[in-house]
Amino acid sequence: MPCTDFAGLEIQDVNDGISIRTSHNSSLNIYDKRVGLSRGFNFLNSLSFFILPDQKSSRNHLYEYIELSAKNAVDLSMKRLSLSLLRKVIDVQLIRIRTDDELMWYKNMWDDILASEGNDNPFIEFAWFYNWWQTVGRRERVEVYAVENDGQIIAFFPFTIRLRWGIRIYAFTGEESSNYSGLVAQKEFMLSATTFVFDQLIKKHKHLLFSFHGLLESKASTKILEQYFVERQLPPSIFRVVTPYIDFRDIDFHVHFHQCSKKHDMNHRERMLRNVGSLIKKTPSQDELLEMFKLLDGRWTKRLDTGAYRKGKKQDFLERLTLLKGEALQVKVDSLVFENQWIAFTYGFCCRGRYVTYALAYEPIFQIFGAGQIANQENIKRAFSENYHLFDMSIGYEPYKFDWRSNIDFTRQMLVSSGTRRSKTLANMYTLKARLKEYVTQNQRFVKWSRNTVEQLRYLVKYGKVKDWLEYGQLFVEKFIRFKQVNIYELSPSESVPPQRPVGDLFEKMSIQEAMQLNQEEIITLLYKGYTIYKDSFAKTTQPAFALHTSNLYVDTMQIIETLPEQTYFLSYDVYKNIDIITAFFQKIQPSQTLWITANFWQWRKRKRLIKLGYKPISRMKHFKCARFQRTHVEKNTESGGDVHSVH
Repeated sequence: MPCTDFAGLEIQDVNDGISIRTSHNSSLNIYDKRVGLSRGFNFLNSLSFFILPDQKSSRNHLYEYIELSAKNAVDLSMKRLSLSLLRKVIDVQLIRIRTDDELMWYKNMWDDILASEGNDNPFIEFAWFYNWWQTVGRRERVEVYAVENDGQIIAFFPFTIRLRWGIRIYAFTGEESSNYSGLVAQKEFMLSATTFVFDQLIKKHKHLLFSFHGLLESKASTKILEQYFVERQLPPSIFRVVTPYIDFRDIDFHVHFHQCSKKHDMNHRERMLRNVGSLIKKTPSQDELLEMFKLLDGRWTKRLDTGAYRKGKKQDFLERLTLLKGEALQVKVDSLVFENQWIAFTYGFCCRGRYVTYALAYEPIFQIFGAGQIANQENIKRAFSENYHLFDMSIGYEPYKFDWRSNIDFTRQMLVSSGTRRSKTLANMYTLKARLKEYVTQNQRFVKWSRNTVEQLRYLVKYGKVKDWLEYGQLFVEKFIRFKQVNIYELSPSESVPPQRPVGDLFEKMSIQEAMQLNQEEIITLLYKGYTIYKDSFAKTTQPAFALHTSNLYVDTMQIIETLPEQTYFLSYDVYKNIDIITAFFQKIQPSQTLWITANFWQWRKRKRLIKLGYKPISRMKHFKCARFQRTHVEKNTESGGDVHSVH
């Protein structure tokens, strides 16, 4: 039988057929493409429409077509002969790796494959997968397959498996923890290895669903997977999400950085932050990483998509990755420390010239200072200085990513069923869910509504008090109908009424450290606007008593900002019951200065008290809104003796 001579093959393409030279016979055996084998076996007719371009591709593709011949063999002897030829043409084995300890035997092979391909996807590196399996993946059903060809490992396929309705759902490992995924294979063997592994899975299991996330369109593995499923007539459902990045090789970095920084007014924000306290940018030590997770917990308390970061196993996983040494995958953590407290940090992966932002979080009360944007800006600057060629901002439609990016990639989700009715039904359900998610993530109005409304309601249900619910109810009503009236009062030095009791040193300035301990965004906002905050010197707890501004008048309810006249202070954040004491204290520390203060429509007791203390009204502002109709009206009082004040 000619098939028994195929121990070593040299395959060449000729005009009339395929020339196969065996190691045991120096002569050429010609197999006619039209009738099959020259010895009369006609079960290799599948070769008649395929031209083999070279020896390597011949070995890769001959496997596929001889296997097809085995299926179409007319009797058992021909089937055995075909399968015998298959084993000799390509010596391929599928090895299942069952434990993480067993996986360590293949570490060097895994690393060598990715190093030879110049892989820059950190989420398919051995170090990432091995540590994930030892921590987060302990409770997952993991199947890892290694493909061996002629005694050499050419590919690894790590899967997680779930069962639903008797259907096996295959996904790449760690999809909830990773941004991207892909195939671990040498490029020349990627198609043949993919064909071999997936054919085996489809043969072994009848009901299958492949759900692959994080497939970058710029990577070869994404094209290979799509090609395989299309050739097998299993059309995939594909969903895309944008992936912005900065390619430092394509831009003038200093010009690009200056333009983006100016657009977000980052220099001003950082300067304002430095004006109120000490700001340090540092790389934390291992012992300081606990602060990172505390900040994550605080940042995501009011968010719906909090899951992965706050789980204990995920924290162990992220900490273990920071300990990696001598690997292609490295972790970079940078923090923004304000007055010895973390206010922002970035956590990213570096892999062969690519930096991938994995986590960015900031203290919510410092949002007005742009703490997160400052941290991101410093991260970009450092990545460029350390000669990375790509700064990957990960998936998402956030506006700041589009402002900074120099180019975009797309990340795919791919859904493919094995074709059975049951698997198709489940695939349709997953497809509907994916389409809804795709629509939602692209709709920024819905995203904002979700973050500002749904997440706030979730937070109120879980942590809210009666006062919080009342404030939320008021804001909700004011979206449709609103009436605001604000009166501005002035107290000149000559018109003040002497205090009824001495004030002494009743108030003192509040330090930035004390303001941060209160953990109130409203207080930090006052500092950002330039207020000087005072507290009660003798109170048992630190609470703000009032705030003074030397240059601007802020009417926050109407979003109006006006410049104050010279030698004038603006008083805010006051309690009307203590207005006489606050007024007396101001006159003590600034006896020659004029004081302005506001009172809204509902504060009739405060207005009455101000008149009694010698304040005079100088302006009244009214704002009315009903649905889309709104109007603002300003009335000026010129009989007060103060300067005429006009609000625009």
